Amino acid sequence: MTGTELFKGARFIDCPGSLAPVFKKTFTAVKGEAASIVICGLGFFRLYINGRKVSGDLLVPNASNYSERDLSRFEYPLVDKLSFRTYCMKYDISDYLEDGENVMTVLLGTGYYCQVFRDAEGYVTFGKPKLCYAITKGSGDVLSDSSTLVNSGFVTQVSLYYGEKQDYNLLPADWMTNPDSGNFTPSREIPAPDSNYMIQTAPADKVIESITGVVLLEGNENGKLYDAGINTVGYAVLKCRKPHEKITVSYAEDIYDKPGFGIHFKEGYQTEEFITDGEDREYIPLFTWHGFRYFRVKGDAEVVRVDVVHSDVPVTSSFESDSRELNWLYSTYVHTQLCNMHSGVPSDCPHRERLGYTGDGQLCCEAAMLTLGCREFYRKWLYDIADSQCTETGHVAHTAPVMGGGGGPCGWGGAIVEVPYRFYKIYGDRDLLNEFFPKMLKYFEYIESRTQFGLVCREEKDGWCLGDWLPPEEIKIPESFVNTCLYIGFMKTVIEIGEILGRQSETAHLPALIERSSQAVDAAYYSSQQHAYIGGIQGASALALSAGLGDEKVFAKMAGKYKALGMYDTGIIATPALTQYLFEHGEGQTAFNLLAGRGEVSFDFMARNGATTLWENWNGQSSKNHPMFGAVTKCLFTYLLGIRQDENSAGFESVTISPVTVEGLNRVKGHITTVRGVISVEIIKDKNSVTIKAGADPSIKAKIVYGGKTAGFTGSGELSVNTHGE
Repeated sequence: MTGTELFKGARFIDCPGSLAPVFKKTFTAVKGEAASIVICGLGFFRLYINGRKVSGDLLVPNASNYSERDLSRFEYPLVDKLSFRTYCMKYDISDYLEDGENVMTVLLGTGYYCQVFRDAEGYVTFGKPKLCYAITKGSGDVLSDSSTLVNSGFVTQVSLYYGEKQDYNLLPADWMTNPDSGNFTPSREIPAPDSNYMIQTAPADKVIESITGVVLLEGNENGKLYDAGINTVGYAVLKCRKPHEKITVSYAEDIYDKPGFGIHFKEGYQTEEFITDGEDREYIPLFTWHGFRYFRVKGDAEVVRVDVVHSDVPVTSSFESDSRELNWLYSTYVHTQLCNMHSGVPSDCPHRERLGYTGDGQLCCEAAMLTLGCREFYRKWLYDIADSQCTETGHVAHTAPVMGGGGGPCGWGGAIVEVPYRFYKIYGDRDLLNEFFPKMLKYFEYIESRTQFGLVCREEKDGWCLGDWLPPEEIKIPESFVNTCLYIGFMKTVIEIGEILGRQSETAHLPALIERSSQAVDAAYYSSQQHAYIGGIQGASALALSAGLGDEKVFAKMAGKYKALGMYDTGIIATPALTQYLFEHGEGQTAFNLLAGRGEVSFDFMARNGATTLWENWNGQSSKNHPMFGAVTKCLFTYLLGIRQDENSAGFESVTISPVTVEGLNRVKGHITTVRGVISVEIIKDKNSVTIKAGADPSIKAKIVYGGKTAGFTGSGELSVNTHGE
């Protein structure tokens, strides 16, 4: 809804001078009556009624482009006209009410909304924390206004990045349940931020599981050092019954003294400080999470457990094989992706930046949609991307929601094409595809304004124009080459979308642009003597071939290179393009050798060096928790298990199970969960035969194709092919 119609005339309120205020409202109710609340606490809130927390939701509402704010203080220049939306939560609170007097309390923190303490990409505050709510019940509605009381609270520092300071002596222990407890004063009524308000339907963050930390180093002047056993997200849960004890807990994913490697213990960063009150309570951060493997505790506190916190997204797939390397890739990608799903945003990393980079997000979206139950999560993020498109120029920002950060015009901005297209293919949502179609065409208008002689050659003034990113060596592949190849591919995708939607007339101009840009790429970057683009460096030929450029000689030269090399030399964009193209065009063995390779530039290199999440860099420098290289995980399902949709199929209406079998992989088994049900495959290969067993929901038209044989099936099917003598 535009405005605040959801709140029935309730007013936004705040507490001047506090970034983490607490609110209290006393109201009467009838036990057992039907009651609900619509509430929006910006940035994040926690809601309690009569001392009981309402819902297990954390870090709500989901982050978004809340409202207009000053963009000039970003480190990356941005002058776009954006769109805005703000999410609200709706809860049934019937079971929380008592007869007579009830006390509602709300804890408010800054979240993404008010980032006063920030260590990434510039200053982006929308405003100070604020609250609005409307309780609907039979005995009378309760609306937020100045009669809601407020206190500056017990959280004296609050930051997504730096952590929190909490002093539980600043409020009496019974302030949540006693209407008269604490020094509360009337709140201040303020104007509602100009935004589109809507009920959140994407999953909230929750405590997903709890694990135990192991003491690595007993107490010294730096406190006790703990190892959570894996790189993860969340926080340690502490207890202390001593009053006025100062406890400090800091988090890091690396403990080694190598500047530039990993996220280390840093003064004040990813750190909580608690001043205890002697009550039997658990001490945790309230409005943030941390990315870490190790944590250090100073002060007399017991570590009860480690709570793993991320968006409540289930794992809906499985993959297992006789390849240790592929098993590690699957499980590690899934874990890394989940570590980077917070507040409705697929982030690049869960500690340093915590931003929804459109580059990382578009690369991994298909892998995530195949392996996780994340339909509503990505539906929400799609609208973040839409809101992050300039309404005047069509430019798409490099983070969605827009929180700063650099990237490139196609490898990042192309998310406006790639993510809705993949969403349609996985979930069959034609209406959403139709809604995004004009946004794609508007984006192409922007790219044309950045194109010279057919090559995409620039982005925003004084900004980045990245092509590929983070190959194992210095980037040598030109930005204009990468972006133009991607642009050609996106235009072909949009032509296909126009045919799907019956809107071909709107794409009639694109074939001429494709031909122009294709000729420009060939003229600038192709060598007929070498049969390669830019000498075949860093996956250049794979990007060209994926765009429909090149010929059989280019492919043969590229395949020969990677057969001999046996490992990747590519960045985040060329890595999945290369892997998929090899699988798709008869070089599955080469693709498998790259995925399961044991060289110095490989996933196995990460595993051998103790990684439990995917790294940002092939060599382990910088962040140890970035999902972007995990985009290739989709190939485990689409090629090695062979689960592929038939041409013109969406939402897995029609599927062919056609696995690519390779030397070094004799057993592979797995499943995905589609909108029509589960599809499962098991492949057993020996020296004489290949047996494929498959299962699919009866609503899916399915067949197995292998070795020149076809077996259609309903529910389940099996095909065995004698390969003796092959």
